[in-house]
Amino acid sequence: MKKNNFPPEKQLKKMRKELSKGMASKPLSENASPVDRIKHSICQKIVIYMNAHELSQRALAEKIDESEALVSKVVHYHFEEFTIDRLVKFLARLHPNSELKIEVA
Repeated sequence: MKKNNFPPEKQLKKMRKELSKGMASKPLSENASPVDRIKHSICQKIVIYMNAHELSQRALAEKIDESEALVSKVVHYHFEEFTIDRLVKFLARLHPNSELKIEVA
């Protein structure tokens, strides 16, 4: 009898739930700068929005009026070429009446 190496359905559901929260495809390094932490957080909010609304990258790109290639960088957390204000602009197009808060630890 052949052993099934596929995870059980319960584990798959848990993994899907975590991914829908905006899990990063490019993890944030432990010694990331405050700017990179903010950029990462904004990208995460965009990914959470995309997943919650079941949007493709193309649909998200249309929604924020940017190219699909650029949106791909955002949703895969390749934020090096973006400024914080540019990422905030993208997020504001998804949540026009939102408010951002910065917490100091």
